[in-house]
Amino acid sequence: MKKWYIVHVFTGQEKKVKKILEERIALEERKDEFGYVYIPIEHIAKIRNREKVITEKRIYPGYLVVEMEPSDENFRLIKNTSGVMDFLGSDNPQSLSEEEVARMLDIMKTKVNRVSREIPFRQGDAIRIIDGPFVEFNGVVEEVYPDREKVKVVVTIFGRATPVELNFLQIKLL
Repeated sequence: MKKWYIVHVFTGQEKKVKKILEERIALEERKDEFGYVYIPIEHIAKIRNREKVITEKRIYPGYLVVEMEPSDENFRLIKNTSGVMDFLGSDNPQSLSEEEVARMLDIMKTKVNRVSREIPFRQGDAIRIIDGPFVEFNGVVEEVYPDREKVKVVVTIFGRATPVELNFLQIKLL
């Protein structure tokens, strides 16, 4: 019966090690003894240059998750793969529980897990409006609503301080 194991690899080399490992499994004709080889990642939406961009983030940098039948030959094949440091648990590799595997796969299957909570504005920031009916007006951030990605800005219109609610993409810092 196949079980899931965590393999420690060189950080930043996860994709390369995964490819090498899959090639070795195929070369040694052991595909029936191995299941999936995963790089645990999640997809995150970030705002860059006023556009929402989906990026991949490694959940566990420096680790692969391998589904395989536990045997000395399979452990040896993985340990002797270029870029692999060791199994989690070193001399006595521990398999993951079904709950741990289900939780990790659920995170990985989610299309976009969360919007990055990097809040680009704070109360008191001087800003310029770059989009919308008040374009080219300057103002000061009065309140920030990170969950809605909006801010309340006070701008001076015809000599009066007027609060205006704008989204993050409509303003830039001065």
